[in-house]
Amino acid sequence: METDGCSTIVIGGHMKRRTIRAAIAAGSIILLAGAAAGITMGYLHESQSLTNTFTVGELSVGLKETDWDEGEGDGRWICPGYSAYKNPTIKNITPQKEGAGPCYARMCITICDEKGKEITDAQALALIKSTVRYDDTYSGTYEKKGKGEKITQGRIPGYSLQELEKLPMINPLFEIDQKRSTASRIVCNYMGKARDGLLQIGEEKVLFTDIAVPIHWTAEEMKKVGNFRINVSAEAIQSAGFSGQEQALSALDAEAGGQEGS
Repeated sequence: METDGCSTIVIGGHMKRRTIRAAIAAGSIILLAGAAAGITMGYLHESQSLTNTFTVGELSVGLKETDWDEGEGDGRWICPGYSAYKNPTIKNITPQKEGAGPCYARMCITICDEKGKEITDAQALALIKSTVRYDDTYSGTYEKKGKGEKITQGRIPGYSLQELEKLPMINPLFEIDQKRSTASRIVCNYMGKARDGLLQIGEEKVLFTDIAVPIHWTAEEMKKVGNFRINVSAEAIQSAGFSGQEQALSALDAEAGGQEGS
């Protein structure tokens, strides 16, 4: 398990007694026949054994955002036209070994006030969500910083709402889980190109790439959103033993619920 920044990484048998009466009976007949003829008999025999070794499965996922650094001023003193790279990226860092497999993963965006309490005001939530964008030209990775062509960090004067609305909020390889999401907590299930939800070992995916405030925002809108936090967490569960993504995510819900209550 590996985490960076504000992140949460969630993550038999019986031996049957075989009936051997028929085999013993047949052997008895052979032995009796040999004794009657006064013949010494030899026996061919073979012994085999099976040893089964069971190893504990592993699952490790990491969450990093290499392009976001509050120590360098990211997220401070935002204003209309503000833009910055923010690239929360999940990676399946499970060791590559025999028997290790992919996982089902999801990432959650939680919008809170400066004290960490989830925001409930619908207008404020809508404004904040409009600042979260995914640029498919962004070159950053789990390990390295990058740049985008559709949104450039710190561009003057910035981007209009019309320009930003041409970009999706999140990477299309993720899908917002309407059943599990709330107004302030957006649950994004990883789907992948195959839409099977499997995040393979060594595979990494960014959820979004930028925070950009439209240039047309007024002082009233800035005051409405106030100081806010965008927290991103990641959770994963092994794919083995489940019939599909939904069953696995339901098990993850139960696991997360159990940890919260413990």
